Amino acid sequence: MKKLVQGGREVRAGFLATGEAELDFDVTEDVAQVCAAPRAEAEFSSREFASQATRTLIVEGWRFLAHSYAMVNQWQLLALCRRGDIGLRVIDAPLYGRRWQTQQGLFEPPAERILRSLPTAPRDAASNVRLRISVPFDFSPSCARLTAVFATCENQLMRREQFADIAAYEEFRRTPLPTQVKVVTPSRWSAEGFYKYGFTPEQVIIVPHGVDIDTFHPMPALRTVTRRSLALVDDAFVFLSIGAMTGNKGIDVLMKAFAQVSRSFPHARLVLKGMDPLYKSKDLLRRSLQTLSTQDQQQVSDRTTYLGRSFSNRKLAQFYQIADAYVSPYRAEGFNIPVLEAAACGIPVICTGGGPTDDFVADGFARKIASEKMSGRIDDQDMVRLEPSVEHLIDLMRTAIEDQAWRAQAAAAGPAHVGANFTWERAVAALVQKLFD
Repeated sequence: MKKLVQGGREVRAGFLATGEAELDFDVTEDVAQVCAAPRAEAEFSSREFASQATRTLIVEGWRFLAHSYAMVNQWQLLALCRRGDIGLRVIDAPLYGRRWQTQQGLFEPPAERILRSLPTAPRDAASNVRLRISVPFDFSPSCARLTAVFATCENQLMRREQFADIAAYEEFRRTPLPTQVKVVTPSRWSAEGFYKYGFTPEQVIIVPHGVDIDTFHPMPALRTVTRRSLALVDDAFVFLSIGAMTGNKGIDVLMKAFAQVSRSFPHARLVLKGMDPLYKSKDLLRRSLQTLSTQDQQQVSDRTTYLGRSFSNRKLAQFYQIADAYVSPYRAEGFNIPVLEAAACGIPVICTGGGPTDDFVADGFARKIASEKMSGRIDDQDMVRLEPSVEHLIDLMRTAIEDQAWRAQAAAAGPAHVGANFTWERAVAALVQKLFD
């Protein structure tokens, strides 16, 4: 068992030492049918289709990877295929991290077959639009009439490591964006960062992300079996948070609040899902835990479950079902898809107010943590972040446990809101309109 040391005292962080094989769960037969049956991806000849369309798009990005950019790319590619009116080809971008590896089985087999069947294009191929969705960012014009670069400004600034080299970074900072290049970003918060670099509103395309509601939706029948496979008792009140465990996610804030809440409500539990294959999430989580007092470290460690592996979409959808509330006290985000997925699954949401989630959450299913806008410097540039109030988060978490009526309301309001406004079909329709019209 891993021991943390603070002030000469040892804290047993058992939840960070437990092998994941002990806490893993299998996708039940029910969820496999529920997620796969409602809409099997239509089989089609993408090569034949690409040659017939009058509007052509080349997407340069990642496939078969659990990174948020890659997941956005793959969901968008599938939605584009279902439209049937865009000549679509792809270019696989190099993976960014040295530790990164592609992963099979993230999508259902019919969807994965479609993703594999997409025709590829040479890098010098012409098209109406070239959409880049990977890191490092490349804002140089392509062979297309319009080059669109998907990018996010979590802290409303661009960092050196997001570019291929220092020369590309400095050119981005000092050179106006060519007229035939635009940026695509998912929130008004992120767009503000690009405006600070001199981008005009016409050069910034804001398109919110979506959720596949055939995959992410309420499945209450799976709650008990999934909880038991993770050693969570039926009457526990489970707070869930999913992400890389990086500092911008505010996990330290969440653990500070949870330490206090769990003293008043001993049946409260915290479940955290990291991304160990892409980031050192467990190490980052350990550092956050060390910011707590010795007593709070033990209080949190004894009541927390951590999983770090990448899940398939249908397994992730089942995983959401264990939660009584989803908590995201983030400091900076480009969008925050897990909040939207949790809402689609009927999970009440507690998230930072004042940031990108303001664009898509509603009072019927989400409560916002009061936050203060803070400024600082990174790479000799101004940056902005939010600092969520720990005390207000404590109040909201306590209220979430006590307010069963709100949780019941959120279980209906969240899926309805997402289904009406934030599907991938709606997201891609907006993207196509803004790229081609």
